[in-house]
Amino acid sequence: MIDRDSFTVEEWGNIISVPASVGALVVTADPSGPFGLIGEFRAIMNSMKQYVADYAAGSPLMASIQTYMTTKPSEEEEAELKRWAEEQQEEMKANKPQTPEDLKQLIRDRTNEVLGMLRTKGATEEDVTRFKGMMYFVAEAVANASKEGGFLGFGGTRVSSAEESVLAQIKSELGI
Repeated sequence: MIDRDSFTVEEWGNIISVPASVGALVVTADPSGPFGLIGEFRAIMNSMKQYVADYAAGSPLMASIQTYMTTKPSEEEEAELKRWAEEQQEEMKANKPQTPEDLKQLIRDRTNEVLGMLRTKGATEEDVTRFKGMMYFVAEAVANASKEGGFLGFGGTRVSSAEESVLAQIKSELGI
């Protein structure tokens, strides 16, 4: 059965970063003003925490993610995570996506890698489906985090057509 110790620090970094990256796709679909961006990025982590809490009791993977997100890492894990983050940053600098489609493809590839890794580590299809659900839940939360097209919070629409389009693409590609 999957638990916190089933994954390396690098694997945990990927597990946590993929839903955040999917949320960031929604942010880039129709960027908000400064206050909207703050709300959208806050929505990424808050929605991940909420989803995991809602499903932890019935899903070993969600319970593991909850434990990982709420447990302070050891000094060794912190050092490994910092090294992994620096490697990711260097890789992004070296292979910076040139177009929005390049960014989508990068996130698509990372998502498929993580889904494959979860299966390899013994996640059930139900857990993989839950993980896909979390990615979409995060994307929806980001889309609903701020109004688009208004001024200082007045007017505008909750979810723009560009965000709706990205949400539909995410849902289709995740097969949910």
